[in-house]
Amino acid sequence: MSVIVEKSQLLYICPVVIVTIFLKYISVVKKNTDPLFLLALAALFCINFLTFYSFHDYFGEISLLTSLYLILYTFSLKKYLIQSKLKSLLSISSVIGGFLVAYISYAVIELLLDKIPNNSQIYMFICAICVLIYTVTFAIVYLNNNYKNGTILLTSGLFSLFQIGLSPINEYFFYNQTFTVIIIICHFMAIYLFMKFISETKPVDPKNIKKQYF
Repeated sequence: MSVIVEKSQLLYICPVVIVTIFLKYISVVKKNTDPLFLLALAALFCINFLTFYSFHDYFGEISLLTSLYLILYTFSLKKYLIQSKLKSLLSISSVIGGFLVAYISYAVIELLLDKIPNNSQIYMFICAICVLIYTVTFAIVYLNNNYKNGTILLTSGLFSLFQIGLSPINEYFFYNQTFTVIIIICHFMAIYLFMKFISETKPVDPKNIKKQYF
């Protein structure tokens, strides 16, 4: 739909996708819903509405809601972290990845500083910190290699990073419908894959890790 309709019409279309993912999640997990993920979906619903209503006027609100759903995602992943294996955070690949995300965040922030009103810049910094926290969390879950479908979570996280980084650039510097289509695809694929991971993946007992995965 983002290919054939005007951007303003996506205001009414994109939130429907969030509702569809919500219904899919409920149908899969039945009564075992994660309230944190449901709150994240509510934040994402608002983000989709505000983004296509007026990204510029509601940049602060969108940044705060983005920070909120990233933190909720992080807490949803907490049960998949194995404390005895958090040393993976210190691995070379994770350190390099952390520096890369930090550098990309810095580059985007520096690019946007002159475009964002002063009263909204603090929200941008808060969002950048939440992006870093979420990135570290899903990277640890993936690098610990305790779950066979960890690649799904990694893909979801990478889609989220790409969408969050490209969205303000597309809005403030070079608006292009092709970018909009790519951003929307990444956005909803990130949500769907995250939903798929938490709905199909059960946290493992640390006592069974060695037996099952090594």
